[in-house]
Amino acid sequence: PYPIEDHLLAEAFIAMGCGGSRPQTDGYVINGFYMSMREKFVAKGASIYYMIVEWDEKDLSWADFRGKVLGPTDPTQAPPDSLRGQILAKYEEFELKSKPNTGDNGVHASASPFEGLCERLNWAEVKLAEDPFGKALLDLKIPEKTIKAWTKDPQVEIDGGKTSLFDTMEDINSSECLAKAKAIAKVEGEVTAVKNMAFVFIKPHANNEAVQKLVKEKFAECKITISKEGKIEGSVIDKKLLIDNHYYSIANKAKLTKPKALAVPESGKKKFEEKFGLTWEAALKANMVMNAAEAVKKYNLDAESINARWAKAKDKGNCIKFGGGFYCAKVFEKPAEAPEKKKEEAPKEAPKEEAPKEEAAPKEEEAPKEEEAPKAEEKKAEEKKAEEKKA
Repeated sequence: PYPIEDHLLAEAFIAMGCGGSRPQTDGYVINGFYMSMREKFVAKGASIYYMIVEWDEKDLSWADFRGKVLGPTDPTQAPPDSLRGQILAKYEEFELKSKPNTGDNGVHASASPFEGLCERLNWAEVKLAEDPFGKALLDLKIPEKTIKAWTKDPQVEIDGGKTSLFDTMEDINSSECLAKAKAIAKVEGEVTAVKNMAFVFIKPHANNEAVQKLVKEKFAECKITISKEGKIEGSVIDKKLLIDNHYYSIANKAKLTKPKALAVPESGKKKFEEKFGLTWEAALKANMVMNAAEAVKKYNLDAESINARWAKAKDKGNCIKFGGGFYCAKVFEKPAEAPEKKKEEAPKEAPKEEAPKEEAAPKEEEAPKEEEAPKAEEKKAEEKKAEEKKA
């Protein structure tokens, strides 16, 4: 009686424990886009081509490296001569299967010197003490344990408030980044001068020789040196969880941590209530919130399906941001009552309105009963006369 898509939703909500043959509640998903993003890196035949690069901050600031050399996340906003701008303009010439977009924008590069360190530790398996920037942090007397904890992007105290460590380090040169690290860790070591170092990789959708050539030529033009490079296959990325560690802040919320254990800021809870009309706590209590991995499993969806639903929710304006790498969207909605069912119910009310049909017949049938009374009296009179005759 209702569309197949709604039927799938009904089964999904039964699996969620919501009961009934159809969905009884809405469904909210954390970072529902991540499963599709991950799949692009681990699919059969997928691979990345990485480069560890360095340059003097006097020649090129980190902000210009990202904004002018690499280009903004959205390639349509990138300068024409930036890497992302050129890949967008020449994607057919480069034989890419589809037009680049915000997710598939050709190339990734570290957002800060500290994130560059994190990415070298993860992808290239560099040892902390052997990495120039890592050694500079250790020279500040910051404990190795603290540095390792920082790679997970914790909330840290700075300038009288708490903020994401990655956010506070973004788009600044190595010297300033080290000074901030010193202030956050409250240590007394000396800042060692090191070059800006970033981890760059060509994303799976654009990883071919033509794009590799473009990137290398652009770096040479900007006095950016490549110290190490290589290819990493999707199977290795999957086995070593390289992409999950790379996008740890996003992946942690999408796969590893259940919604009830997530620390949603008060401002985020307020956004949720204003947008969806119920409190975050009420949604959790009703089991209406799940992470991306839970949604895929319980709804029996694949990575592309959940991503399509996420995109649809986003287009409707049903997506909010709690913080860095932390998004929530109303991906599943309680379906409206199907028209077919309403048509079936309409006749049920009709008999109630046809009451007059039942009134006339019984009354007409009862009339003869009133006419039978005189006949009975006549019969009794005849019987009485008969008895008198006998007497």
